[in-house]
Amino acid sequence: MIRVTSKRDRFRRCGQEFTKQPLEFPDDHFSQEELIVLKKEPMLIVEVIPEDPEQPPEQQKDE
Repeated sequence: MIRVTSKRDRFRRCGQEFTKQPLEFPDDHFSQEELIVLKKEPMLIVEVIPEDPEQPPEQQKDE
C-alpha cells in the first residue's frame, strides 16, 4: 500500500489530487516512474506500507 499526504490543503501531481488527509492507494496504482516523481516532490509525504505488519513503513522525508 502507498500512503500519500500533502503538506498543504490541495496539491496535484501525476494526475492525482492530494490533501492534508492521507490517501491510501494499492501498490499498483502508480507506475514506477510516477512513484519516483511523487517521492521526489517536496510538497508530499510518501509512505510505502509493507505487507508485513512487523516492518515499519518506508517514508520519504524532506532532507
